[in-house]
Amino acid sequence: MILLQMEENTSLRPQPELHLRHLTGINAQTGGFPPELFGQIRQALMTGMDQLASRGMGAENVTRIIFMLHDTAGFAACFPLLNDLFGRTCPATTLRLVKPFEQPGQLAEIELLATVEPDDTET
Repeated sequence: MILLQMEENTSLRPQPELHLRHLTGINAQTGGFPPELFGQIRQALMTGMDQLASRGMGAENVTRIIFMLHDTAGFAACFPLLNDLFGRTCPATTLRLVKPFEQPGQLAEIELLATVEPDDTET
């Protein structure tokens, strides 16, 4: 019988993640939603990037993006925006089709999961 000493491999431990939920395309100044899906996705991503930046993070930290849409019409127009923002990191992407949103005019909601660097601290 051969016994091997197993050493703990800390690189296999999952890194802490930050989960940003309920990112919508609502315009903070008007309180309404842009009429097109592209505008809502762009606004939701800007909000998410602002929240990441406030924690010293950016698009390169995003490991997964989840889109919740009632209808996919117009989603293809968002591909260049997503490529510009995430092209280098290419996070895993999930598209969920959901029932219509309760808020009138809302077409999308986004969730972002981002890896927190070991030297980053959360409050």
